[in-house]
Amino acid sequence: MKHSPQVPSLEVFMLGLVDFEDIQQLQRRLVYEQGERGGASLLLCEHPPTISVGRSGSRAHLVPDDEGLRSLGIKVHWVNRGGGCIFHLPGQLAAYIVLPLEPLGLNLSRYIDGLNATLLDVLQEFELRGKIHPGVDGVFIDHSRVGTVGVAVNRWIAYHGLTLNVGAFLEPFGLIDEPGFGPYPLRQTSMESRRQRPAPMPKVREALIRHFETRFGLERHHIYTHHPLVRQKVRSHVYAESS
Repeated sequence: MKHSPQVPSLEVFMLGLVDFEDIQQLQRRLVYEQGERGGASLLLCEHPPTISVGRSGSRAHLVPDDEGLRSLGIKVHWVNRGGGCIFHLPGQLAAYIVLPLEPLGLNLSRYIDGLNATLLDVLQEFELRGKIHPGVDGVFIDHSRVGTVGVAVNRWIAYHGLTLNVGAFLEPFGLIDEPGFGPYPLRQTSMESRRQRPAPMPKVREALIRHFETRFGLERHHIYTHHPLVRQKVRSHVYAESS
């Protein structure tokens, strides 16, 4: 594909395990900077056990009370992205995308469709058949959710992005009780649990970058392994990352 000079270049940040609050701060900084200078950013990371609640989420979707969540060491963050409740933990790839929509000729609906298609492309590369179910947020394998898309927009710059359960420990997802299909609660799955063999996180990250670029006609000009606003954490929690 031939790229127009007007298409923003892409900077990719491989950030490892980082606190949710640090990523929110970095997103706000990048939205401000890109409003001034252009460009697009893709932040790839994992989080310690954390719950984020989007515009479609509710406190009623969280099973433990506040004291129960504190006793588990799990923080809850209310954010302005679309979508409902997401449990973040090691083994889940979180991709935060700061992207100006206008230079790419995108409206919000087409952008979200492109993110969903990117997740489906990644799953297909790992021999998994994903699908979208109308009326239920997320990307699914059969009737279990493996990925989410949630976006916010400021001055036509999109931010937040998507998650993909690569090798995440599935038991903690029981702390969230969201509506699923009919009378049944929303169930979660992961790539590794469906493949019954490893899905190495570095390979999944590489596939996500490649398919994201292809879907949106971007070029990856720079890769960074850190950002001064983000401090990587030691992996010490009981929930282990994917191998």
